[in-house]
Amino acid sequence: YIQPQNAKVALLMGRYLAILGWCLKGFLRNEEDTEVLRTLLPPDEVTWVEQSPGDHPTAIICRLRQLIASQVKDLPLVAAQAMEDRLGELEVAIGTCKRLLGSPIPPTYTRHTSRVLCLYLGMVPLALVGNSKAGLSAILVNVALLSYVFVGIDEIGVEIEHPFPLLPMHHLSKVTQDNVGNQFLMSL
Repeated sequence: YIQPQNAKVALLMGRYLAILGWCLKGFLRNEEDTEVLRTLLPPDEVTWVEQSPGDHPTAIICRLRQLIASQVKDLPLVAAQAMEDRLGELEVAIGTCKRLLGSPIPPTYTRHTSRVLCLYLGMVPLALVGNSKAGLSAILVNVALLSYVFVGIDEIGVEIEHPFPLLPMHHLSKVTQDNVGNQFLMSL
């Protein structure tokens, strides 16, 4: 185990890593993350994040890069490169989430599938009555079952268009924070 040269900077980086999941959750769900920032960061760092242009997750990645750059003379080149690679991976993950958030399925597609579904479900009873020797109650049961299945599939499709409210982001953020804390505890 190697002790960090500057424990204060290492602790600040750990704090930023611990809040990254919470800030990403807040950004993706359009929720406020100021309480998390104020709980884990010093006041001057909170001000820096809040005043930075753009979103908080990107600002945190930028700040982590600045902190690494401030310590690069004290770090082995391999360690600095490994940290930069990991930040790049985090940045790619954040970018992917932003693309998912900013690329919803076009409303025309959703409207079209809903209309076709309604038309189909409206025509099924007529087709069953004309071509079936089954009783009216059997036809109603079949139509109800078909409606339940197809409307459920349509609703699932609508929910998949906006995945972030459904994902367990609170749990993911907590696990990320706990993992960063555990790494620090193991390094003591």
